[in-house]
This record gives sequence, structure tokens and C-alpha cells, in this order.
Amino acid sequence: MDDTYSYLLSTWVFNCVYFETFFATFCYAVVIVYPWGIDKIKCLDRYKVHPSVQYQHVTISFIVQQAILYMLPLMALDTVMVKKYGGVGIDPEVWVEKRESILQTTRALPLEPPTVLAVVCQLFASFVLYDALFFAFHLLLHKNFYLYKYIHKYHHDHEMLHGHVTNQLTIIERISLVLTANFALKVFNSHPFTRTVFVPIFVTILVENHTGYDLPFGYHRTVPFGLVGGSVKHFQHHVNGKRCYQPIFTYLDKLYDNYWNKKTV
Repeated sequence: MDDTYSYLLSTWVFNCVYFETFFATFCYAVVIVYPWGIDKIKCLDRYKVHPSVQYQHVTISFIVQQAILYMLPLMALDTVMVKKYGGVGIDPEVWVEKRESILQTTRALPLEPPTVLAVVCQLFASFVLYDALFFAFHLLLHKNFYLYKYIHKYHHDHEMLHGHVTNQLTIIERISLVLTANFALKVFNSHPFTRTVFVPIFVTILVENHTGYDLPFGYHRTVPFGLVGGSVKHFQHHVNGKRCYQPIFTYLDKLYDNYWNKKTV
């Protein structure tokens, strides 16, 4: 842990204010190869949630265009926002110096690495909080006619679910998703190293949810007791739009289903 974080601190890219935006884009570019690879392995077709599931191929230019559309608004926020990270300390001079500059170029990072236990606890707590917050936001998007029509409908505008639907979002929804994840991390004072680990896990979960495959090694199969929804639950959501609003876990969906069933009886 010490050596890894020391190396990251020595690199200009990790200190750059745009690191998290660039890293999230890079992770998505890598992870989106996963549904493409599944589609190429025909023996995995039997794990399709529905026989009509079909991977939709896109051009490189389309991927680049989507990456630019994703990064530009986030980079604008990176440029003007003073980011406070856990572990930097309470010295106000650090933040006063940052606020004196209108444009931000580097991040004020802690010098000490986190413990492994701290990373695990911060990751778990942040995912639980993000999941709950996005459940509420997602439910609102579906229940409000105008929010659905002008913000969320685009995400459901497809013939069949496939990996690239992950990033099929309006700018408002995309920024809301990122800010919600950032808020969840910030609530638990997550270390920049924790935030870095969070990104590839977060991106992988979102892409996995949109593959349309019920693979035996999917995270919803490896996590016991039906605690997480995964691609099967999210496919059900995209089919009818009235269930399975949680992006990761299932407990709030179960509570909501029980409440709604009792209410409509």
C-alpha cells in the first residue's frame, strides 16, 4: 500500500485535477470490451437473459464522441472546484491557497496512504450510500412524467439491452450519477486511493448490469443470499421500467415491492 501510493503521488497524472475524470473514461474504455468479448464467445449464448439479447457494435468515432461528451462537463467542474480529500488535514492555508486561483490544475492530496481496512470500509460504505441515493433518484425519474421524458427516457430508448446502453445518458443524468458517487465517497471522508479503487469497480458493475447475460461468474451470482441484483434484475427493469430501481443491492427494491403490493391490493 505504501509503495503503491508513494508511486502515485510521484506521477503528474495522479496529481492532475482531471485525474478522476480521465481515469473513469479509461476504465470504461477497458471494461466495455467485456460485453463485446462475451458476444464473440458463442458458447455463452445460453446465458442470455432473453434469446433476443444482441450486442450492438459501435464505431470507434462514436466511442470517442461519447468520451468527449462525458469528459467535457466533468472537466469544467474539475477546473473550477476546489476538491477536499480525506487525510489532507485541517490546515486552512491549503484551501485558502487553492481558492485564490480561479482555475484549478492540481489536487491537494494527503501524503500518507490509507490502511487496507480503511479502504475496504470506505468502499463498502460508499457503495451502500450511493446505491440508496441513486435508488431514490432513479425512482423519482420514473415516477415523474417530465423528469422521465426529458432526462431518463433516453436511457431506455433501445430495442434490446446491450453494454453500450450503460453510457446512453443525458448530460443531466450523467452528471447526477457522478456527483452522487462523489457525494457518497465524500460523506465517509474517503482517501484519494479509495476513490481510485472505487472507479473501476463502479464502472464494471454498471457495465455488467447492462450486458443482458446471466453469467455464472457475474457478481450477482458470486455474492450470496441475493444481496445484489446484477444483470438479471437490471434487465427486468429495462423490460418494464416498474421494478428493480437499485443499481447494486436489492433490499430497497424488496421493501418498495412489498409496500407497493400492499398498497395496490
